[in-house]
Amino acid sequence: MTQPRFHFRGYPEFLAAAADQAGRPDLAGPAGRVEALAALSVLCSQAVEADPGRAAAILRQAAEFRHQLKISFDAADAMLRAVAAACGADELLAPPTGDPRGSSGKRSRRRKPTPDPTSPEAP
Repeated sequence: MTQPRFHFRGYPEFLAAAADQAGRPDLAGPAGRVEALAALSVLCSQAVEADPGRAAAILRQAAEFRHQLKISFDAADAMLRAVAAACGADELLAPPTGDPRGSSGKRSRRRKPTPDPTSPEAP
């Protein structure tokens, strides 16, 4: 008996779920226009259709791309928090209280940026 193939329908369903989890379903559309996410989705689609050896190589490339996206997000988050703190506007980055759109109410925990211990600027 052969195992049924996974059908990858692209990133919209993953994006919608992530936006809902963040309590911001309204941002699924704008986030979907991030070209890097579309490119990662193409790699995932290729991996599903490839033979196992080629799929592994594609997935390694996709994982590297994901790491780049994560690093970009972390940099954007740290940059925004540093500027908000310098401007005395930390409250602008606080999670919203009560969502009139009827989200699940789940919020991710805010993380304070921590210096990279390998950075020359670290204490």
